[in-house]
Amino acid sequence: MKMKKNIFGLLAIVTLAFPNSVIAYGQENMSTNTESSVQSSEENVMSRSSEESDSSDILDESTSETITSPSYENEETSTTVSVEQTSPSTTTSVENSLETESSEDQAAIILPYFGEDEYGSYSVPRNRSDINPEVLSRATTPAVSADTLATPTKSFVDISSHNGNVSIEDFKIMKQYGVKGVVIKLTEYTTYINNFARVQINNAKAAGLQVSAYHYSWFKTDADAIKEAEYFANAAKSFGLDSSTVMVNDMEEPQIAGKGDHTQNSLAFQKRLNELGYGNVRHYVGLYWLNSGLINASKLGQKNLWVAAYPYSVSKNNYYTSYGAWQWNDKLSFPGVNGSFDISADYTNVYSSNESLIDYSSHVMNIGWQVAAANNQVSGTVGQAKRIEAIKLSLVNTSNGGIEYQTHIQDIGWEKNWKANGQISGTTGQKKQIEALRIRLTGAMAAKYDIYYRVHTERFGWLNWAKNGAQAGTQGFGYELEAYQIRLVPKGESAPTGSGNSFVIYQDLAIQYQAHIREKGWQGYVVNGKIAGTTGQALPIEALEMKVGSNPLSLSGGIDYQAHVAKEGWQNWKSDNAISGTVGKALQAEAIRIKLNGNLATHYDIYYRVHSASYGWLGWAKNGEAAGTERLAKGMEAIEVRIVKKHGIAPSSSTAAFLKG
Repeated sequence: MKMKKNIFGLLAIVTLAFPNSVIAYGQENMSTNTESSVQSSEENVMSRSSEESDSSDILDESTSETITSPSYENEETSTTVSVEQTSPSTTTSVENSLETESSEDQAAIILPYFGEDEYGSYSVPRNRSDINPEVLSRATTPAVSADTLATPTKSFVDISSHNGNVSIEDFKIMKQYGVKGVVIKLTEYTTYINNFARVQINNAKAAGLQVSAYHYSWFKTDADAIKEAEYFANAAKSFGLDSSTVMVNDMEEPQIAGKGDHTQNSLAFQKRLNELGYGNVRHYVGLYWLNSGLINASKLGQKNLWVAAYPYSVSKNNYYTSYGAWQWNDKLSFPGVNGSFDISADYTNVYSSNESLIDYSSHVMNIGWQVAAANNQVSGTVGQAKRIEAIKLSLVNTSNGGIEYQTHIQDIGWEKNWKANGQISGTTGQKKQIEALRIRLTGAMAAKYDIYYRVHTERFGWLNWAKNGAQAGTQGFGYELEAYQIRLVPKGESAPTGSGNSFVIYQDLAIQYQAHIREKGWQGYVVNGKIAGTTGQALPIEALEMKVGSNPLSLSGGIDYQAHVAKEGWQNWKSDNAISGTVGKALQAEAIRIKLNGNLATHYDIYYRVHSASYGWLGWAKNGEAAGTERLAKGMEAIEVRIVKKHGIAPSSSTAAFLKG
């Protein structure tokens, strides 16, 4: 996660425990060199600002006017991210604009960017913000060439706008030296988007590298963490990065150190990304954030941490293996490729697992068989309302065990037999949707790995992760399964995170309602399918109360209803057991509208009909339509309500539900 080299024009004498590891100038040269370095740095920044004036990469430091950065539109998803940012006038104004105003706000902790441990002396990254760059002295960590053999593992690089337009050929050269992945900076705070991100993503994918993304964080509260997560996710979607993408929280900005509960704030950031569909979230930190206690590694999960520590003496040894990945140098060069790069060793194959152990493919409505997806990728479609009709799964690059899978098929149910190793599960040519699936490993693979999977269904969207043969999807709703994602996780490592259920079986919703009848008062509650009121007695309903009774799926939402009353007309909508109509005025209710809200309305339809004076039972209305009469002076005498699942069979009638004079 690199800052452009010319930002570091100011060199100073630094008295630290590692004097041989710092570029130092004599005291007699300090004034002249400092002045010229600052001037050079400012000229370079102004030059870069001019070159990139069409982006939000560099903010105008002379004003505090509002700048609107360009929109980035993904050609495939047509999602647009538009960013509005406020330009700071000075470094201080940047910090003030990012702080939550509070008299109790703590001062930032001054953290060292050198250290020493059992592995030797090291430096760590320091202040590489794109919205608030700062001129700093720089440690002399060694420059390393990719053709050097005696180095730690070269698993993946990370890049930002400072690396510019890295070509497909450049990425292919990196692959020749063992690089399998790239982590690309997308965003910072809620005001910055990398204007090279699209071409960097597309070129890396074209070269066959796994693409992950990172966000440079400024949050000091859970609320701000949520906002930054939303900004990051919107940008990722606009660039076509699907929910399988590894999303990284880059927690390194020194101005926020110690000003929040960084562990809790990072968990809030992670949780919001999970809610937005990105289930694979990791955290990047300099080693000092861990050693100082600012980040609690056990709460975030050590294997979820990507730690940065640059040794002054590079060897072939892989250090810090208790973490998920180690960024060990920020000056790696590749023969034939311009510039230098951050390089990391991946201990969990999270950032560099493009050589998958599993392939899976889907037969999709109006598409047919898709190209096989690999470990952690999405197969199927999202947002296109296209059913998956069949799947086939295979293990690759291994002969130690197998994979079995079974699907729940429309009008058929669960297949009788498990399918295995490339066999087709489901149907083709019958227009039958898969509604659920389950997957398990066999043999040595089952002993070495857990297999996690989740599905995207109609109306529910992404459900939670299931594993090792458990059911994932829906049953009884008639919802099509539209996409799924599979992840192989070595035994003992962290499971992918998610929320809610992985498998949902349909259950009926109960609505309770009671009528206030002229001369009789309140009758008492009945449940959907039953009649409230009277017939054959010429006694009008004057008021109604309705509420949700049994909600076995614990779905959010309630019930709204609106009565049309003689002499008053349509009243305001009432909700959840409030009285609609009148009591004690001898005014008959003549019509009614009823609707569900929240997730109840997503999964159920509500039907209702009224028995009207002189007309008898009218037809069925649903979901907020009017039922009864208006301007005919005919009171409602009875009402019946029914709940029907989406795609369910509606009650039939041959008469109109609503008559108007």
